[in-house]
Parts: sequence; C-alpha cells; structure tokens
Amino acid sequence: MRHFGFNMKTALKALLAVTLFSSPVLCAAATVKAPEKKEEVRDTIVVHGMVLKGRVTSLRHDKLSFKLIYSEGRNHIAYKDIDSIHTKYNYHISYDRKDIEGRVIGIVDNEYLRVKTDKKTILVKIADIDNFVMSVQDDDSIENRIRNNNPYLSGSFNVGLELESAPTREKDQLDVMMDLTHKKAKNEIRFYLAYEFDTTQTDDTEKVQNKDELTAILADRYFYKANDFVYGSLMGEFDRPRHIQNRFAPSVGYGHRFKWGKDKWIQPAIGLAYVTTNYTEQDLYPQNNFAAAALSLGGKYQFNDLMLINSLLVDGNFLYYPSLADPGQDWISRTNIFFTIPLLDFLSLKLAWQWINDSNPDPSIGNNKTTTNIYFGFDF
Repeated sequence: MRHFGFNMKTALKALLAVTLFSSPVLCAAATVKAPEKKEEVRDTIVVHGMVLKGRVTSLRHDKLSFKLIYSEGRNHIAYKDIDSIHTKYNYHISYDRKDIEGRVIGIVDNEYLRVKTDKKTILVKIADIDNFVMSVQDDDSIENRIRNNNPYLSGSFNVGLELESAPTREKDQLDVMMDLTHKKAKNEIRFYLAYEFDTTQTDDTEKVQNKDELTAILADRYFYKANDFVYGSLMGEFDRPRHIQNRFAPSVGYGHRFKWGKDKWIQPAIGLAYVTTNYTEQDLYPQNNFAAAALSLGGKYQFNDLMLINSLLVDGNFLYYPSLADPGQDWISRTNIFFTIPLLDFLSLKLAWQWINDSNPDPSIGNNKTTTNIYFGFDF
C-alpha cells in the first residue's frame, strides 16, 4: 500500500509539472499559428447590399477593379453600384498635381472618393486621378516601389526573341518595343521606341540581314481644355534593308480627344511637319527634304469581362505626312494596331501589326511593308 501511495503521489506531481510546463508552450504554439495582423487587413466594398472583402487593384473613370480574398480573378465594379467603400490598406493617390497617402473611407455621388490622411479628410474627384497604387508601407515589393516612386509614369516594355539553329538553317530575330507616358495634370509626354533585327543563313547562302530598323517618337501634348490639346512631336528612324540611313520628322499641331473613359478614347490631330531623309546609297539616292501636312489618328478601347480572358486592350495609331508640294511624289504613312492580353498584374501578351507605306526611291524595295510580331511585356 505504501508502495502504491508513493507512486500515486509521484505521478500526480509529474502530471502537475508537465501541465504547468506545457501551458506556456501551448500558448506559444497558439501564438505562432494565429494570423498576423497584416493578414487580417482587408478592403471592404458593399455592392447592392453584398459585402465583398479583398483589395482595390486599380481605378477607371467608371469602375474600379477589386481582387477578392482567395481569388486570382478581378471584379470590375461600376461606381454607381457601390453602396460604400472602406479600405484598411493605405493607398498612394496622384491627382491634379498632388500626391497623398491614406485610406478610402467612402464614395460620394459616384464621382468622388473620401480619403482619410494622417492630417485630414479629402474629397478626390475620380476623373482627376492619374495614379492609384497601394502605399509602400503596406506593399514594399519592387514593382510597387516603382509605381510609388514614379506615380505619373506608365508604360510597357516588350520583347520578342527567336533563335533558330537547324542543320541547314540559322535564324536570329530580336524585337523590342517600349512605350512610356508621363502624364501630370494637363501635360502628357509620350516616348515610343521599336527596334527589329533579323538575320538568316543557310548552307547554300551567306548571312542575310532581313531587318535592322528603329522607330522612335517623342511627343508632348498640352491639354489647354479638357479634351483639346496642342502638341509638338519628333519622329526619328532608320531602316537599313530599305536603304534609309536616317530620317527625322518634327511636327506641331492641334488635336481633340473624344473620350469615353481612361481606356476608351479616339483622338484625331492635324498639323504641319518637315521631313528630311538620308539614304544608305547616297550616290544613287540624294537627300530628300519636304514640308508636309501632319495628319494622325489614335485610339484605345478596353474590353472587360470576356469569356476566356479577363480583358483585352486594343489600341493603335495612324500617321500620314503627305508633301505639301507634291503629295503623290513624297509621303510617309504608318499604321500600328496592338492587341494586349494582361496575364498577371505586371505581365502581358501583345500582338502587334504594322503597315509601313512611304515613297521609297528604290523600285526593288517598294513602298509597302507589313509586319506582325508577338511580344511578352512588362507593364507598369
């Protein structure tokens, strides 16, 4: 009996010690498993009485994009359907030459966001917002830092590459395209660059250079009214296989943007240009200079909520510089159409179609050329 009593007391003491010792361990384990405070932060939108939780990813003139919790897709919600909005994330908002950081705490008349900053509450007109991104304090990724450090800069960098090595044929092809836009209030600066290089070689032939061409355009538009602008532009290019050593075409003029939103617009423009061209075979083709009319047409349209893809962006431009003295003898024409499919937040797939038509002096080269390229792009 004594032996049994001694064992019972020992067992009780051991059980008590294990219980006391294990309590902090269990509490610590519970603390580790608990969700971090940052993970609990969610934006909340009420749409026709239905509560949605997630994160605002972008704003447009008529709707916003919202990423739901545990979902990779995007919901595009019209402002007129939103009963209330409250973000717990902080956002960097650029509008009307101003930059603020804060939380959205409401929507007013489907046209204004009520934003609470550290100092005060501000009403921001949605149509005036140039950039809307999450603050670095809530997202310190490299991509988000780029967007925060360059709030008025947007654009894309696209690359297409093909390297072929076969027993009887080799081909090297590189296509690079960059399109940058800096928009701040009434001023919009755009820089576009496209370069194509292509060579082929077979066992029976020497290496042939099919493409070595570059086009660069720098344009500055000033919107003195909501949709009316004056512009200055400089186009430079070369195309060695088509005997164009270099070409420059400065132009100035006036344009109007017919706008149905940030992603839906068309803008014709008219002005004057001066074109100067030097050819690679200068002994055969002397320098060609002429004054020209500058006619252009650009546009953009975004399709959302498509069946197989989330969205499709179609944009393009048409440029025509006919000589004022003899339009049938000297002219330049360019047409570009782009189809862009967003893959992720920063990645896209782009199909580009281009038609070049100008008064090339070499009959063997001809005036027309069309190209079709596929690019993978980085968008920001």
